Amino acid sequence: MRRRILVGPGGPKGRGGDKLRRLIRNPATLASNATEAVTHIMWQGRTFRLRERINLSVRRRGPYCFIEYEPLGISGYGRDEQEALEAFAADFATTWDWIAEARDSQLASDARELKRGLQALVAALEVA
Repeated sequence: MRRRILVGPGGPKGRGGDKLRRLIRNPATLASNATEAVTHIMWQGRTFRLRERINLSVRRRGPYCFIEYEPLGISGYGRDEQEALEAFAADFATTWDWIAEARDSQLASDARELKRGLQALVAALEVA
């Protein structure tokens, strides 16, 4: 089975990453549909390895493309799917930084619920 990877700027690095970047001009479209069975989310040298494959919803409205992971309410949009994928990866990483790494005492109850969802989804965070 082919592994699908969602990539943003700065990834992947190390252990063949440079070779991969040279071979693939647009890394977010490694698979024919980069929004199905996503196993990794990469953003600025960080890789979020997911415990399970997830499917992202894609909507188009006018000139914009919207990509969302509905269970966590994380989304991104852009003028095309590539730009929307990058915005999604940026939003995922930012949400991780502000919510998943915060102390429970600093978070409201809905943010604590989001934190549990993020931590349940992400098996490991690798930094290049």
